[in-house]
Amino acid sequence: MITLIEDTATRVLEHDPDSVVRYRLLRDVLKLAPGTPELQKARDNLKQSRCIQELASEQRADGGWGAFHSRSTRLEQKIASTEVGVERALALGLDASHPVLHNASSCILNIMQGVIAFPDAAEKNDRWKTGKRLFLASTLSLIHPAHPLLNSDRELWHVIARRTFQSGKYSEEDEIRAHAELTGATVKGSYLALNGRYQLNILGSIPGTLSRELEKALLAWIWEKPGGIGYLAVSLNREPPTQVGGLDRWLASLEMLARLFPTWVHFAQSSIDWIWQQRNPQGYWDFGPRPRALSCLPLSANWREKRNRFYDWTTRILILLRKFYAGSQPFGSQAAFY
Repeated sequence: MITLIEDTATRVLEHDPDSVVRYRLLRDVLKLAPGTPELQKARDNLKQSRCIQELASEQRADGGWGAFHSRSTRLEQKIASTEVGVERALALGLDASHPVLHNASSCILNIMQGVIAFPDAAEKNDRWKTGKRLFLASTLSLIHPAHPLLNSDRELWHVIARRTFQSGKYSEEDEIRAHAELTGATVKGSYLALNGRYQLNILGSIPGTLSRELEKALLAWIWEKPGGIGYLAVSLNREPPTQVGGLDRWLASLEMLARLFPTWVHFAQSSIDWIWQQRNPQGYWDFGPRPRALSCLPLSANWREKRNRFYDWTTRILILLRKFYAGSQPFGSQAAFY
């Protein structure tokens, strides 16, 4: 399957796609080594991307994009918050060395260290102190997963996860007790529950933080939980919603688990089978117009040309498929099944 994935990527590259598509296919699908002349040239050409230019133009002097977590629809800007700006930068192929993410990480660190204030209005509840730190730590972990300032956050959520799953399965009562002792926050039915996207970013930021058993228990719960990952709110144990917004969040959920947790391959086979079935006669993927809610797409500047939409969706899918098949291989006899 990896050969088919690489062949599809090569076919897209032969049609001179947008600079972001070219770079991400070379780096994340064909896996060219850092420093390879072709990959370096593609990286240099990212400065031509209108998407990256737009992202940089809206970044403020402090390194953020205005609000941090909340997303206001009243502002006349395309990047709704600093969280969105960081996620968008990563989707466009940028890394921590790029000025956009370097400045964004400086902004996050300045907020975490009290140099500048958290820009969003405070919530009037006992969750806000923990939640505010959670949003900051999660977003920093996307840029600098091993930053030492995150050690205490990783340990906190690791302890909460261990206590919540101490029976081998999720226990809401154990989770509530853990928070009562460790954070003082009311967790039931809130964004602090362990299936939240922010907690998962922290728990999976350094491989091996969770034991294999705890990781599998966590993923088994999320996979069967109605609504799946918090904030993405789409079930994973069935085919995705037909509306493009729901499908986008379903894909984002898979991408997140693939990035963070090696054992995701034990749960994802039926989802991967469904994805393969969606190829068009040309061997590409096209799931239609881009929803506005997430930051994953577009990669190309202009979707008025239908081929750009094909290439963007196909690039996103090929990266996910590559992670699945590469991740399946170390699991011994099970690799043949995958």
